[in-house]
Amino acid sequence: MTQGHYRTSLDSIFIQQGEPEQAHPYYFTESDFFSRKNIKNILIYSPVGICILHRTKIYWANPACHAMTGHEYRSLEGRSVRALFPTDKEFKRVYNIFITGINRTGTATVDSRLSRVDDTAFDCRLRACWLDPGDHSQGVLITVSDITEIKSGQIRENQARKMEAIGVLAGGVSHDFNNLLMALQGHLSLMGINVNRPEKIKDHIRQMTRLIEAAAELTGNLLGFAGGGKYQVNTLDINQVVDMALNVFQPGKKNIVIKKKPAPDLYKVNGDRSQLEQVLLNLLVNGSQAMVDGGSLTIETRNITIKATNCFHFDVVPGAYVEISIQDTGIGMDEAIQKKIFDPFFSTNMPGDIKRRGLGLSTVFGIVKNHGGFITVESKKNAGSLFRVALPGLAPVDIQRTEEESGAFDLMPKGGETVLIVDDEDEVLEVGVSLLEALGYHVLQARNGRECLDLLAKHPGKIMLVILDLIMPVMDGKEAFYGIRKLDPDIKILISSGVRMDEEMKIMLRDGCHGFLQKPFSMDKFSRVIREILDRPV
Repeated sequence: MTQGHYRTSLDSIFIQQGEPEQAHPYYFTESDFFSRKNIKNILIYSPVGICILHRTKIYWANPACHAMTGHEYRSLEGRSVRALFPTDKEFKRVYNIFITGINRTGTATVDSRLSRVDDTAFDCRLRACWLDPGDHSQGVLITVSDITEIKSGQIRENQARKMEAIGVLAGGVSHDFNNLLMALQGHLSLMGINVNRPEKIKDHIRQMTRLIEAAAELTGNLLGFAGGGKYQVNTLDINQVVDMALNVFQPGKKNIVIKKKPAPDLYKVNGDRSQLEQVLLNLLVNGSQAMVDGGSLTIETRNITIKATNCFHFDVVPGAYVEISIQDTGIGMDEAIQKKIFDPFFSTNMPGDIKRRGLGLSTVFGIVKNHGGFITVESKKNAGSLFRVALPGLAPVDIQRTEEESGAFDLMPKGGETVLIVDDEDEVLEVGVSLLEALGYHVLQARNGRECLDLLAKHPGKIMLVILDLIMPVMDGKEAFYGIRKLDPDIKILISSGVRMDEEMKIMLRDGCHGFLQKPFSMDKFSRVIREILDRPV
């Protein structure tokens, strides 16, 4: 098409109203204002990019649209709008949102990125509507707003908040760990004093065990905050998880009424039971503390379906979800507090009221996110709060489950097989060897994956189980795992690591790993996991 044709086409978009202009430039009748000249000026001189699409072809675009993308004026006309998007995926995403939105409500809005001629890209907000709602063949009107500065400001603000949160996190964690270390050091010193008093030694051991469990809980919360901590994944009935959380939950005030509304035929969810119980407990405690003068706390479950057309201000994978909602009738929150409630160690309590500091709702956020879900909050000052947790069904992973611990050495299962333990930390290796020998096993040890494979080649058919750390020098646990599988597929492998469960670990479990044991662990748990794996048929 010629440029003359496009000028004619542009003119044909506007219908001359035929009304004369007023003498004074500041006073217009409605017909004057909507004259062809005024409308053309609005389109031509608008600082917002405007274009008209026929299907996916650009029929016309104003100078601002050309300037934003670095094209010469009128050079976009007749081209596919796909050329303005960095990737096919982004073009299809925006196109689908537009088509769905304008067919449903007549308009659609989406934030995206558009490409410039120089191969750079900029953030923009795109809005779409029918050029003529009564005649869709006229095409679609698109407006383009450059929001680069707005996005940059948001990024700077988010980065500043993250740095502030990290500072609070570091201070809070060091505070809690130093308290635990101080208590452990105290008990060790007292054990030296009471070395000839067995009953005192046993009491110190019990107290130190409790402190170690508290430290393990703190690191577990850290992993949850970081998007980890999902150690033992099983198929769960969320209604049962809710019941367990409510059995443990103590409101602290007698004038709080708990209402439970479980949905029948609830979808199953694959997740870590203890982690999800912690999520619910944290939200229940949070709700009860918000009701200063008592009130009602409602926990409800239901099945929901998230569609691709549903709008969220964050990425959500469409599909079936189980939603758990916890609603209180407490003091509520303003928008400023809502923006910070998922920060680590954030609290709305006054300093004198703080009895226990912790990661709180940041842990809730991390655990839910790590389970593939999301959490939202709705609240107003003096109008209560509503938290919604949505969890999808995930592929089940065979992660080692253990029985309740007995704590008594005589009741711990033992054996006599040859076990190879692999760890690069001398202290961990020394303790592991001692525990295994105390349980009756013949023990070989290696400090990296290379030494592990060498020992397996040196003792063919004798080693029944390899206990394998993941992060090691020379050759890490992942490479060693696949080396073991190649060398002897019948050898059983238990991964024991302090790192969080991740996708690579799940793949290893599916590829023949026999279990995963999170550090730290007790001797009783260690003994039961080992025995259960060794007793499995090959």
